[in-house]
Amino acid sequence: MINPVKFFRNRKVGLALGSGGAKGLSHIAVIEYLENMKIPVDMIAGSSIGAVVGAVYLCGNMKKLKDDMLLFSKKELLSIVDLTVPKSGLLKGNNFIKFLAKYIPKDAKIEDLPKPLAIVATDYNTGKQIIFTKGNILEALRASVSIPGILIPAAYGEKILIDGGVANPLPVDVVRDMGSGLTIAVNLHPGLKVTRMKKIVKSGAKKIGLDLFSEDITYADNDKNVVVPEPKKIYSDWFRNIEQWISKEKHKDVFPSIFEVFFQAVNIMEHVNTQNILKYHKPTVLIEPDLLHIGTLDFHIAKSIITAGYAASAEKKNELIRKIRFWI
Repeated sequence: MINPVKFFRNRKVGLALGSGGAKGLSHIAVIEYLENMKIPVDMIAGSSIGAVVGAVYLCGNMKKLKDDMLLFSKKELLSIVDLTVPKSGLLKGNNFIKFLAKYIPKDAKIEDLPKPLAIVATDYNTGKQIIFTKGNILEALRASVSIPGILIPAAYGEKILIDGGVANPLPVDVVRDMGSGLTIAVNLHPGLKVTRMKKIVKSGAKKIGLDLFSEDITYADNDKNVVVPEPKKIYSDWFRNIEQWISKEKHKDVFPSIFEVFFQAVNIMEHVNTQNILKYHKPTVLIEPDLLHIGTLDFHIAKSIITAGYAASAEKKNELIRKIRFWI
Protein backbone atom coordinates (compact mmCIF):
# COMPACT_ATOMS: atom_id res chain seq x y z
CA MET A 1 0.00 0.00 0.00
CA ILE A 2 1.40 3.38 -1.08
CA ASN A 3 1.60 6.06 1.58
CA PRO A 4 2.33 9.40 -0.14
CA VAL A 5 2.10 11.30 3.18
CA LYS A 6 5.32 9.68 4.37
CA PHE A 7 7.36 11.88 2.03
CA PHE A 8 6.33 14.92 4.08
CA ARG A 9 7.60 13.69 7.43
CA ASN A 10 10.88 12.76 9.08
CA ARG A 11 11.28 9.05 8.31
CA LYS A 12 14.59 8.42 10.08
CA VAL A 13 14.32 5.56 12.57
CA GLY A 14 16.06 5.97 15.91
CA LEU A 15 16.63 3.13 18.37
CA ALA A 16 16.87 3.81 22.13
CA LEU A 17 18.47 0.90 23.99
CA GLY A 18 18.00 0.90 27.75
CA SER A 19 20.29 -0.06 30.61
CA GLY A 20 19.89 -3.26 32.63
CA GLY A 21 23.00 -5.43 32.83
CA ALA A 22 22.54 -8.93 31.43
CA LYS A 23 18.96 -8.07 30.45
CA GLY A 24 20.51 -6.00 27.69
CA LEU A 25 21.33 -9.12 25.69
CA SER A 26 17.68 -8.91 24.62
CA HIS A 27 18.69 -5.85 22.57
CA ILE A 28 20.41 -8.29 20.21
CA ALA A 29 17.10 -9.99 19.51
CA VAL A 30 15.28 -6.72 18.96
CA ILE A 31 17.83 -5.52 16.40
CA GLU A 32 17.73 -8.84 14.55
CA TYR A 33 13.94 -8.74 14.54
CA LEU A 34 13.94 -5.25 13.04
CA GLU A 35 16.39 -6.38 10.38
CA ASN A 36 14.13 -9.32 9.50
CA MET A 37 11.22 -6.89 9.17
CA LYS A 38 13.30 -4.72 6.83
CA ILE A 39 13.10 -1.81 9.25
CA PRO A 40 16.33 0.21 9.01
CA VAL A 41 17.97 1.68 12.09
CA ASP A 42 19.35 5.09 11.18
CA MET A 43 20.76 6.02 14.59
CA ILE A 44 21.17 4.55 18.09
CA ALA A 45 21.28 6.01 21.58
CA GLY A 46 22.28 3.58 24.29
CA SER A 47 22.75 3.64 28.03
CA SER A 48 25.09 1.16 29.75
CA ILE A 49 24.51 -2.31 28.24
CA GLY A 50 22.35 -0.64 25.59
CA ALA A 51 25.37 1.39 24.51
CA VAL A 52 27.50 -1.77 24.43
CA VAL A 53 25.12 -3.68 22.15
CA GLY A 54 24.59 -0.62 19.96
CA ALA A 55 28.34 -0.11 19.53
CA VAL A 56 29.01 -3.78 18.79
CA TYR A 57 26.18 -3.77 16.23
CA LEU A 58 27.51 -0.71 14.42
CA CYS A 59 30.99 -2.25 14.43
CA GLY A 60 29.52 -5.20 12.54
CA ASN A 61 30.19 -7.81 15.22
CA MET A 62 26.79 -8.40 16.82
CA LYS A 63 26.46 -11.95 15.46
CA LYS A 64 29.86 -12.83 16.94
CA LEU A 65 28.81 -11.38 20.29
CA LYS A 66 25.55 -13.32 20.17
CA ASP A 67 27.28 -16.61 19.32
CA ASP A 68 29.81 -16.13 22.10
CA MET A 69 27.19 -15.19 24.69
CA LEU A 70 25.10 -18.25 23.89
CA LEU A 71 28.11 -20.30 25.01
CA PHE A 72 29.02 -18.00 27.89
CA SER A 73 29.42 -19.68 31.29
CA LYS A 74 29.72 -18.59 34.91
CA LYS A 75 33.40 -19.52 34.73
CA GLU A 76 33.93 -17.07 31.88
CA LEU A 77 32.04 -14.42 33.80
CA LEU A 78 34.41 -14.87 36.73
CA SER A 79 37.38 -14.48 34.36
CA ILE A 80 36.18 -10.93 33.61
CA VAL A 81 36.02 -10.06 37.30
CA ASP A 82 39.08 -8.05 38.37
CA LEU A 83 38.67 -7.33 42.04
CA THR A 84 40.34 -4.32 43.58
CA VAL A 85 40.46 -2.63 46.98
CA PRO A 86 36.79 -1.64 47.41
CA LYS A 87 37.27 2.11 47.74
CA SER A 88 35.19 3.41 44.82
CA GLY A 89 34.02 0.07 43.48
CA LEU A 90 34.62 -3.67 43.69
CA LEU A 91 35.97 -4.11 40.16
CA LYS A 92 38.56 -2.26 38.10
CA GLY A 93 36.71 -2.85 34.85
CA ASN A 94 39.88 -3.46 32.82
CA ASN A 95 39.01 -7.07 32.05
CA PHE A 96 35.57 -6.07 30.85
CA ILE A 97 37.11 -3.63 28.37
CA LYS A 98 39.50 -6.36 27.20
CA PHE A 99 36.45 -8.57 26.65
CA LEU A 100 34.72 -5.86 24.61
CA ALA A 101 37.89 -5.37 22.54
CA LYS A 102 37.10 -8.69 20.85
CA TYR A 103 34.15 -6.96 19.18
CA ILE A 104 35.18 -3.31 19.10
CA PRO A 105 38.64 -2.27 17.81
CA LYS A 106 40.68 -0.52 20.48
CA ASP A 107 41.20 2.57 18.34
CA ALA A 108 37.63 2.74 16.97
CA LYS A 109 35.96 6.14 17.23
CA ILE A 110 32.26 6.90 17.55
CA GLU A 111 32.32 9.45 14.73
CA ASP A 112 33.75 6.86 12.32
CA LEU A 113 30.88 4.40 12.72
CA PRO A 114 28.60 3.90 9.69
CA LYS A 115 25.62 5.37 11.59
CA PRO A 116 25.31 7.89 14.44
CA LEU A 117 25.70 6.51 17.96
CA ALA A 118 25.20 8.29 21.27
CA ILE A 119 26.65 6.69 24.41
CA VAL A 120 25.12 7.91 27.66
CA ALA A 121 27.01 8.19 30.96
CA THR A 122 26.31 10.15 34.16
CA ASP A 123 28.32 12.96 35.72
CA TYR A 124 29.02 11.83 39.29
CA ASN A 125 29.06 15.37 40.67
CA THR A 126 26.06 16.92 38.92
CA GLY A 127 23.87 13.90 38.14
CA LYS A 128 23.47 15.15 34.58
CA GLN A 129 23.74 12.86 31.59
CA ILE A 130 26.92 13.02 29.55
CA ILE A 131 26.43 12.11 25.89
CA PHE A 132 29.35 10.81 23.84
CA THR A 133 28.92 11.27 20.08
CA LYS A 134 32.62 11.27 19.27
CA GLY A 135 35.82 9.92 20.73
CA ASN A 136 37.12 6.46 21.55
CA ILE A 137 34.27 3.95 21.76
CA LEU A 138 35.75 1.74 24.47
CA GLU A 139 36.54 4.71 26.69
CA ALA A 140 32.99 5.99 26.39
CA LEU A 141 31.60 2.52 27.10
CA ARG A 142 33.80 2.16 30.17
CA ALA A 143 32.09 5.24 31.58
CA SER A 144 28.61 4.20 30.50
CA VAL A 145 28.76 0.77 32.21
CA SER A 146 30.26 1.94 35.52
CA ILE A 147 27.58 0.54 37.83
CA PRO A 148 27.92 2.46 41.12
CA GLY A 149 29.61 0.40 43.78
CA ILE A 150 30.54 -2.38 41.34
CA LEU A 151 32.84 -0.81 38.73
CA ILE A 152 35.20 1.99 39.71
CA PRO A 153 33.96 5.29 38.19
CA ALA A 154 35.67 6.42 35.01
CA ALA A 155 37.85 9.53 34.95
CA TYR A 156 37.23 11.52 31.79
CA GLY A 157 39.01 14.85 31.58
CA GLU A 158 38.05 16.69 34.75
CA LYS A 159 34.86 14.68 35.20
CA ILE A 160 34.07 11.54 37.17
CA LEU A 161 31.57 9.42 35.27
CA ILE A 162 29.31 6.57 36.33
CA ASP A 163 26.70 4.33 34.70
CA GLY A 164 24.43 6.00 32.17
CA GLY A 165 21.42 4.26 33.68
CA VAL A 166 21.65 6.51 36.73
CA ALA A 167 20.74 9.67 34.80
CA ASN A 168 18.95 8.23 31.77
CA PRO A 169 18.12 4.50 31.69
CA LEU A 170 16.10 4.82 28.45
CA PRO A 171 17.51 7.59 26.20
CA VAL A 172 14.45 8.25 24.03
CA ASP A 173 15.06 12.00 24.25
CA VAL A 174 18.67 11.57 23.17
CA VAL A 175 17.85 9.65 20.00
CA ARG A 176 15.17 12.21 19.13
CA ASP A 177 17.67 15.02 19.57
CA MET A 178 19.94 13.13 17.16
CA GLY A 179 17.31 13.67 14.46
CA SER A 180 15.03 10.64 14.49
CA GLY A 181 11.41 11.08 13.44
CA LEU A 182 10.34 7.55 14.36
CA THR A 183 11.61 6.06 17.62
CA ILE A 184 11.75 2.48 18.86
CA ALA A 185 12.68 2.08 22.52
CA VAL A 186 13.63 -1.08 24.39
CA ASN A 187 12.78 -0.78 28.08
CA LEU A 188 14.47 -3.35 30.33
CA HIS A 189 12.75 -2.06 33.49
CA PRO A 190 8.97 -2.25 32.93
CA GLY A 191 8.48 -3.68 36.42
CA LEU A 192 10.25 -4.99 39.51
CA LYS A 193 10.88 -8.45 40.84
CA VAL A 194 8.75 -8.99 43.95
CA THR A 195 10.26 -10.57 47.05
CA ARG A 196 7.86 -12.00 49.62
CA MET A 197 8.99 -9.76 52.44
CA LYS A 198 6.48 -10.95 55.02
CA LYS A 199 8.01 -14.41 55.03
CA ILE A 200 11.55 -13.09 54.93
CA VAL A 201 11.25 -10.39 57.54
CA LYS A 202 8.91 -12.04 60.02
CA SER A 203 9.58 -15.77 60.12
CA GLY A 204 13.08 -15.56 58.67
CA ALA A 205 14.30 -13.08 61.22
CA LYS A 206 13.06 -15.29 64.04
CA LYS A 207 15.07 -18.24 62.72
CA ILE A 208 18.39 -16.44 62.95
CA GLY A 209 17.77 -14.39 66.07
CA LEU A 210 17.09 -11.05 64.41
CA ASP A 211 13.47 -10.67 65.43
CA LEU A 212 13.38 -6.91 65.83
CA PHE A 213 9.82 -6.36 64.72
CA SER A 214 6.65 -5.70 66.62
CA GLU A 215 3.02 -5.25 65.62
CA ASP A 216 2.74 -1.92 67.46
CA ILE A 217 5.24 0.12 65.44
CA THR A 218 3.98 3.65 64.83
CA TYR A 219 5.02 5.37 61.63
CA ALA A 220 5.72 9.04 61.06
CA ASP A 221 2.71 11.22 60.34
CA ASN A 222 3.48 14.76 59.21
CA ASP A 223 5.53 16.34 61.99
CA LYS A 224 5.10 13.55 64.50
CA ASN A 225 8.13 11.57 65.51
CA VAL A 226 8.60 7.97 64.52
CA VAL A 227 8.05 5.68 67.50
CA VAL A 228 9.81 2.35 67.23
CA PRO A 229 9.70 0.05 70.26
CA GLU A 230 12.78 -1.58 71.62
CA PRO A 231 13.70 -4.92 70.02
CA LYS A 232 12.04 -7.89 71.60
CA LYS A 233 15.37 -9.63 71.99
CA ILE A 234 18.74 -8.56 73.20
CA TYR A 235 21.15 -10.85 71.39
CA SER A 236 24.68 -10.94 72.76
CA ASP A 237 26.26 -13.01 70.03
CA TRP A 238 25.63 -10.47 67.26
CA PHE A 239 28.62 -11.65 65.23
CA ARG A 240 27.14 -15.15 64.99
CA ASN A 241 23.85 -13.70 63.79
CA ILE A 242 25.52 -11.63 61.07
CA GLU A 243 27.51 -14.67 60.01
CA GLN A 244 24.31 -16.68 59.68
CA TRP A 245 22.69 -13.85 57.73
CA ILE A 246 25.53 -13.86 55.20
CA SER A 247 25.33 -17.64 54.76
CA LYS A 248 23.05 -17.81 51.73
CA GLU A 249 23.05 -21.60 51.55
CA LYS A 250 22.03 -22.08 55.17
CA HIS A 251 19.38 -19.35 55.23
CA LYS A 252 18.63 -18.73 51.57
CA ASP A 253 14.96 -18.03 52.31
CA VAL A 254 15.64 -15.53 55.07
CA PHE A 255 17.22 -12.29 53.80
CA PRO A 256 18.43 -11.30 50.35
CA SER A 257 22.21 -11.13 50.05
CA ILE A 258 24.04 -7.81 50.07
CA PHE A 259 24.39 -7.98 46.29
CA GLU A 260 20.71 -8.80 45.84
CA VAL A 261 19.79 -5.77 47.93
CA PHE A 262 22.18 -3.58 45.97
CA PHE A 263 21.04 -4.67 42.52
CA GLN A 264 17.39 -4.43 43.52
CA ALA A 265 18.03 -0.87 44.65
CA VAL A 266 19.56 -0.11 41.24
CA ASN A 267 16.58 -1.75 39.52
CA ILE A 268 14.17 0.37 41.56
CA MET A 269 16.05 3.53 40.63
CA GLU A 270 16.08 2.69 36.92
CA HIS A 271 12.46 1.56 36.92
CA VAL A 272 11.25 4.78 38.56
CA ASN A 273 13.42 6.96 36.31
CA THR A 274 12.23 5.11 33.22
CA GLN A 275 8.58 5.64 34.13
CA ASN A 276 9.24 9.36 34.47
CA ILE A 277 11.06 9.42 31.14
CA LEU A 278 8.17 7.70 29.37
CA LYS A 279 5.72 10.29 30.71
CA TYR A 280 7.46 13.04 28.77
CA HIS A 281 9.23 11.20 25.95
CA LYS A 282 6.93 8.57 24.48
CA PRO A 283 8.55 6.51 21.72
CA THR A 284 6.69 5.58 18.55
CA VAL A 285 6.94 1.91 19.58
CA LEU A 286 7.91 0.63 23.03
CA ILE A 287 9.28 -2.91 23.37
CA GLU A 288 9.45 -4.37 26.89
CA PRO A 289 10.93 -7.89 27.25
CA ASP A 290 9.71 -9.99 30.18
CA LEU A 291 12.93 -10.16 32.18
CA LEU A 292 11.90 -9.64 35.80
CA HIS A 293 13.47 -12.98 36.74
CA ILE A 294 16.83 -12.05 35.20
CA GLY A 295 19.62 -10.73 37.44
CA THR A 296 22.08 -8.00 36.51
CA LEU A 297 24.95 -10.47 36.09
CA ASP A 298 23.02 -13.41 34.58
CA PHE A 299 25.00 -13.34 31.33
CA HIS A 300 25.35 -17.12 31.48
CA ILE A 301 21.66 -17.59 30.58
CA ALA A 302 21.85 -15.60 27.37
CA LYS A 303 19.55 -17.96 25.48
CA SER A 304 16.59 -17.20 27.77
CA ILE A 305 17.28 -13.46 27.64
CA ILE A 306 17.58 -13.34 23.86
CA THR A 307 14.46 -15.47 23.48
CA ALA A 308 12.54 -12.97 25.63
CA GLY A 309 13.74 -10.21 23.33
CA TYR A 310 12.34 -12.01 20.29
CA ALA A 311 9.04 -12.65 22.06
CA ALA A 312 8.65 -9.01 23.07
CA SER A 313 9.45 -7.87 19.53
CA ALA A 314 6.94 -10.31 18.03
CA GLU A 315 4.23 -8.95 20.32
CA LYS A 316 4.79 -5.53 18.74
CA LYS A 317 4.91 -6.78 15.14
CA ASN A 318 1.62 -5.20 14.07
CA GLU A 319 2.52 -1.96 15.79
CA LEU A 320 5.93 -1.94 14.11
CA ILE A 321 4.25 -2.41 10.74
CA ARG A 322 1.60 0.24 11.32
CA LYS A 323 3.71 2.88 13.03
CA ILE A 324 7.17 2.32 11.55
CA ARG A 325 7.37 0.28 8.36
CA PHE A 326 4.31 1.95 6.84
CA TRP A 327 6.10 5.30 7.08
CA ILE A 328 9.61 4.47 5.90
